[in-house]
Amino acid sequence: TGICTLLCVMLKKPKRIIICEKSPERIRFVHEHYPDVLVTEPENCKEFVLKNSDHGGADVVLEVAGSDDSFHLAWNCARPNAIVTIVALYDNPQLLPLPDMYGKNLIFKTGGVDGCDCAEILALIEEGKIDTTPLITHRFPLNEIEEAYRIFENKLDGVIKVAIYK
Repeated sequence: TGICTLLCVMLKKPKRIIICEKSPERIRFVHEHYPDVLVTEPENCKEFVLKNSDHGGADVVLEVAGSDDSFHLAWNCARPNAIVTIVALYDNPQLLPLPDMYGKNLIFKTGGVDGCDCAEILALIEEGKIDTTPLITHRFPLNEIEEAYRIFENKLDGVIKVAIYK
């Protein structure tokens, strides 16, 4: 979800994109395929964003990880009056610590995958404006789908996305 979100963000050509990622495989993947994207790890993220932003934090934050820590990190990295979009799905309810947020005047947007944009996204892929080719790191025939799921679910062998063919 994070890398697919990155591809969509890149369409808007923002001045700077910063990704907060803890997986060494995904960090390596981003460096290899998207060298202009800045990458930091969660423990350094807030300081990195502050150092690399123009207005005391991120103008827009997209939270796709879905953990309690990533939710807090998202709004903490946002500058005052920023937009925080929650793409992630959480196992537990998230609380807004309003006293800590006071003065940030954040705009929160929630949702997740919006199926009504699928036709537009597929057209962008067909036109070559979104290149999903690097995301498919593994290919399996349909009769090996159990092995494909095992690799994907356990995040083995640097897997990003798996393609199944007949």
